[in-house]
Formats: sequence, C-alpha cells, structure tokens
Amino acid sequence: MKVLIINRYMSVYGGAETLVKEAVSRLNALGVTTRILTLNISEEVKKLCLGMDIVIPEEDFAYTFRSQSFWQSLGIVKEIQALRRLVKKHSPEFDVINAHNFPASWVVRGLRKPVVWMCNEVPNFYNNPKPSLAIRLLRNVGISFDKHIVNRDIGFICVADEYNAKKVKQRYRRESEIIHYGVEYDFFSQNAGKEETIQKYNLKNNFVLLQVGMLSPEKNQLKSIRAFEALKGVIPNLKLVLAGRPQNPYAEMLKRYIAGKGLSSDIVFTGHISKQEVRALYHLCNIALFPVKTQGGWLAPFEALCAGKPIVTSTTMGAASLIKRQNIGTVNDDFIASLRGIYNEYNTYLTMAEQARAWVKENITWELFTKKMIKVFEKTLEGMPK
Repeated sequence: MKVLIINRYMSVYGGAETLVKEAVSRLNALGVTTRILTLNISEEVKKLCLGMDIVIPEEDFAYTFRSQSFWQSLGIVKEIQALRRLVKKHSPEFDVINAHNFPASWVVRGLRKPVVWMCNEVPNFYNNPKPSLAIRLLRNVGISFDKHIVNRDIGFICVADEYNAKKVKQRYRRESEIIHYGVEYDFFSQNAGKEETIQKYNLKNNFVLLQVGMLSPEKNQLKSIRAFEALKGVIPNLKLVLAGRPQNPYAEMLKRYIAGKGLSSDIVFTGHISKQEVRALYHLCNIALFPVKTQGGWLAPFEALCAGKPIVTSTTMGAASLIKRQNIGTVNDDFIASLRGIYNEYNTYLTMAEQARAWVKENITWELFTKKMIKVFEKTLEGMPK
C-alpha cells in the first residue's frame, strides 16, 4: 500500500507534526510506502523526520496564523493553490491520500482518489474573539464550501475522541472513526535534564504549575494565569511556567496582564523549546494544566502523565471525555478549586497519576493508532468504484 500524507506545515514540532512523524515512522516499518506533502519544514522537524520522503514546493512559504483578520484569511488561498499543485503532481503514484490539518481536506477536491481525513479539529476559519463583519461572512462561506468538499471528496473521517466526533456529526452529518492518538511514552517517561532546567528557570524549591502549548486564545493560558493569581497567597513558593511559541497579539496581552498584576517575577515564559526541555518541565512540575477551549492540545496531557504528574483539564478540550472516563486526571472548569484540592491531597493525586501513567503506557500508543489507521485505509480502498 502507498499512502500520500498532506499537512499544511511542518514548521514547529507540535502535536500535528508529532502525529505525522510517528504515523509515518510506523507505517514505513510495516511496509507501507509514504510521502509527506507540506508547504514548509523547519530544520528542527527535518532532523526528527530523518529518512522520510518529504516534498515541499519550490516557492518559499513561512507559517502564518491566518484566522484573525480578513486579509490574513485571504492569504490561505495561495497556500491552498500550492498544496493543490503538489497533490495533483504526486497523487497518481499513491493508493490512498491521508489529509491532515486544514486546508489539506480541501486540496483533494475532484481527484477521484480514496481519501482519509485525520480530522484533528473541524475547521473554524477564525480565531478572533471579536471578528469583523467581513471575517464572519468569510467564515460562513468557508463552512458552506467545507461541507460540500468533505461530503463529496472524503471517504472516511477519523477523529481522536468523542468530542470531535460530535463536531463532525454536527457539521457534516456523518459518522467518524474514533482512533486515539499515541504518545511517545519511552521518551516522555525518562527523567532527563530536570536539574539543568530547574536552574535555567530558577525553579528550585518551588511548587510549579505548568502549561505546555502555543500561547493562543484556544490554549487559554489566561485561565492558568488567573488560577495562579488566586492561589499565589494560598500555596507557598508557587510558580507558573508557560511553555510554548507566542502567538500575538494574545501573548502580548498575557504579558501586559501579568505586569499589571505584579506577577512577572513568578510566571515564566519559555518561548519555543525543544522536546527534551518540554520533557524536563513535565518531570520537574507538580501539576500540569490544560485549560484548552476546543482546539488542539490533545497529546500534552498524556505526555505529562508519562512523567507521573497530576493533570487538570477543561471540560471542553478534546481529550477530556477519555481522561474523565478512565479517571486518569481531573476534568473541571473550576481550576482554582481543582488545584487547591490537589495541593491539599498531593500524595493521593501523585499515586493516581502513577496509576494513570501505567494505563497510558498500555493504551495510548502509536502502534495501536497506526494499525487502526491501516484498517481504515483498507476499508476506504474497498469502497472505491472499480
């Protein structure tokens, strides 16, 4: 079997890039031929994907967040055209197309190839709390076009959890295949680099709250900051670490808020950091926070559990239903009450986190994910007209 994988960018090693890299690695090991089409790949990601067949366009593209203003949104057209040209050129060699992040699901239009869409999230088309009329109109057009393309050209839709399955059902009136992502347990369970990272960020003898993920409205770091603010006088030596690439103007707003509240000395912004440093932060923190609204962040709670640390997630993040069902973390929108409760019974919650760690090791694996995806590829091929 030959599978062509499409992902808009491979510029920052986040959740989407991890998914593509881990899936391709295991597909190749099982004898499946793969190729990745993307607009850009950073040197960091290129090193992690060594030996993989990755194609980018001759024209230079740089990752841009395109969902906050009307003119930014229009910039996606050029990206769609470039990806579309790549897909049309390479798709004849492959049996199945595996589309990932938007606009990958759009560039398969009319190719008459079996397509499996790994729907990490249903496209929202803007990420602006106060969208202009033009943005709202553009979003409505985008949703209509999205429904048309997905229902006409996508054979199977896969999602990671029940939350996204419901979102798919609402928009497309279709069922989807729920396939949980994997986690790099062997990597994130290793306690390496902890002491150096404590020294780097001056975290010795602190009770550390950690949130990992791009600084963006959807990742909702403001909620973590407000919880920290409320508990600063309750939990001794409390510090908050926000690890992730800043997305402005949201990141700038966070820093202004922190400065205005006099909290700058107790909240650490790391910026974009390596996987190794993220791992060290998981191991040195006391509690990992995930106040995600709806978009992304699926892998991070399970990475924290690999380090045996208690986690708190919002009810709206994609993985919340799985975490709650398996009782492997705290799912509650009242972060202040949750953090106070965990602090007061910390040893009990550490024991629960160790039990959760064992469950993650057995059940959230890339091997399971890849085998289930292959079955979906096979079903998609069987459903194509001869």
